[in-house]
Amino acid sequence: MRHPKTLVSLALAGLCLSATMANAVEIKISTLLPNQSQWMQDMRAAGKVIEARTDGRVKLKFYGGGVQGTESAVLRKIRIGQLDGGTFAPTDFMKQNTAVNIYGLPFVFENWEEMRYVRDKMDPLLKAGFDELNYVTFGFVGSFSIVLSNVPISNHADMKGKKVWLPQGDTISYEAMKRLQLSPVALPVTDVLTGLQTGLLDIAAIPPEVAVALQWHTRVKYFTDMPVELTSSTAAGSAGQPRPLVLKPGSAETDIDAATITSDVEKAKARRSTAMYSKIKIHDDRERAFDADGDGML
Repeated sequence: MRHPKTLVSLALAGLCLSATMANAVEIKISTLLPNQSQWMQDMRAAGKVIEARTDGRVKLKFYGGGVQGTESAVLRKIRIGQLDGGTFAPTDFMKQNTAVNIYGLPFVFENWEEMRYVRDKMDPLLKAGFDELNYVTFGFVGSFSIVLSNVPISNHADMKGKKVWLPQGDTISYEAMKRLQLSPVALPVTDVLTGLQTGLLDIAAIPPEVAVALQWHTRVKYFTDMPVELTSSTAAGSAGQPRPLVLKPGSAETDIDAATITSDVEKAKARRSTAMYSKIKIHDDRERAFDADGDGML
């Protein structure tokens, strides 16, 4: 998968296009990612590279751990100029750009090949929706969510009567779950860890690498190896008036190459996912190993 780290690096490079050539500019970016996560470390490392390569004219300030509030609060702050950008889920644009939620429909994709084929056709259309809203975005990244639970889940019947987490504002998934006669509980991402710990939630679906970053894997005993949905995210910021980004004098590059400001994404993903699989039991107790080719599937 193309990891959120890659998207963030691309977004940081793109957001810098709004910097003036002579005056130092501070770009403020908010995210729910935990401050100590690998993703935040990579984002801050990218910020240092950008600052160096613009000779100090562009500085990035990150607000991690959701300290700026929920995504809806961040969007309001972007509109009034308190923030410049953030990382978002499709549901955060449910009302403004409804088509962006297509990738999150449950059980639409069976494998990465199907997903990539559809994305090749659909991504340009979805990006155009952000352009109309005057937002700069650099595409969508995601990984298949798997079911995390405290009881074994092998089929639909096992899920009935269980409290299933639903991202707050995701009306499409809510209707899907109701039709499946499930019991959705809508909560913001920041409340899921507590929900799993207190019994407010029995089941949550999330990509394994995200579960590790948010520590959800410490509150469940099982996972079910089945792609539930493509959980995607995007980094977006106010388009403003783009201006040229001037690199440090003597630089041979004409733009910022994301490959120079991000670590090996696939290796990092495998490392985080393996950490979760070593802790959580598989419901049928069969021995499994994380897929070594890094495609996110077992």
